[in-house]
Amino acid sequence: MANEGYLVAVVDSPFNMSFFSQNKATDIVKSYPKISAWFIGGHSLGGVSAASYAYDHQNSIKGLVLLASYPMNKNNFSTSTYPILSLTGEKDGLSTPEKIKETKHLLSKNTELVRVKGANHAQFGMYGKQKGDNKASISPKEQQDELAKRTVKWLNSQMKKSVSN
Repeated sequence: MANEGYLVAVVDSPFNMSFFSQNKATDIVKSYPKISAWFIGGHSLGGVSAASYAYDHQNSIKGLVLLASYPMNKNNFSTSTYPILSLTGEKDGLSTPEKIKETKHLLSKNTELVRVKGANHAQFGMYGKQKGDNKASISPKEQQDELAKRTVKWLNSQMKKSVSN
């Protein structure tokens, strides 16, 4: 994504739990005042935190990317047209296709749902095997390339929309 011209920031969180650093996005936005269109995303619990931040900052964050994730009930985007990209894995054993379907009602009317064929949970984050996950039927590189391609395509379409508005 960075090769396509997008700033990508990965926050470091205490105990690797995004809930402990949820407002670091504000610091990142303040550090790059020349960037006018911000999007936030996250994987798994990081996506839950990103959804919470996006929900509370809809005026300044232009859209949300969920990677094998979904919002909490209190972050209900369903009555809005807030742009959301939800990338899920066909073989995900944690954010299962069933769990994603159960929380679909929380997503906005402007959500693009993409199920990546052969993708599992751990390969979204590239941190090795995870208990409870299923074996992917695509390589980590194939999964990462597909995630980046889909995200860049979506971001490009959102940027075109924001320029025309």
